[in-house]
Amino acid sequence: MKKWKIEDKILLKNLKIFDLYQYKLVSPYSIKEKKSFDFFVFNSVDWINVLPITKSGEVVFVEQYRPGTDSITLELPGGMANKNEEPIESAKRELVEETGFSMGSWSKLGVVHPNPAILNNECHTFLALDVEEVSSPQNAGSEYTQIKFIKLEDLDKMVIEGKITHSLVINAIYWYNLYKDS
Repeated sequence: MKKWKIEDKILLKNLKIFDLYQYKLVSPYSIKEKKSFDFFVFNSVDWINVLPITKSGEVVFVEQYRPGTDSITLELPGGMANKNEEPIESAKRELVEETGFSMGSWSKLGVVHPNPAILNNECHTFLALDVEEVSSPQNAGSEYTQIKFIKLEDLDKMVIEGKITHSLVINAIYWYNLYKDS
């Protein structure tokens, strides 16, 4: 495979959490003539996902409203990384903000590209073991989360039953299953 050549990038719109760009790309596979194609790319900071497990073996989840699906979703704590913050620091901050939990021992489970067709960012997933409640959630702006505890052994079943549908949460569970089996 060959990479395509970026001929031009045009900022179309700043959308607060994304910048929408139009890319003009030239295909390396156009034999007779150089053909360019327009693609649309969302430029975003990296995202964070945390799988926090209490000493009693429960995973700290959050429920929150998501306008994209107009539904209440069950998710792991997470969010956007700050530009001048290491991913682990963003993860620790997001965990406290959304759940009020902190402490524990931390390790990185993995990194994925959430949707490389239209997004240019990464999602970093962290495991936090033996977390403890240190405060109430510190939601701000339009964010409102409610904490829900799920037994670790119930996670796979909840994915199969469609109770957990967020792809990045399912990814974190997958990473954890690889981690615990290694």
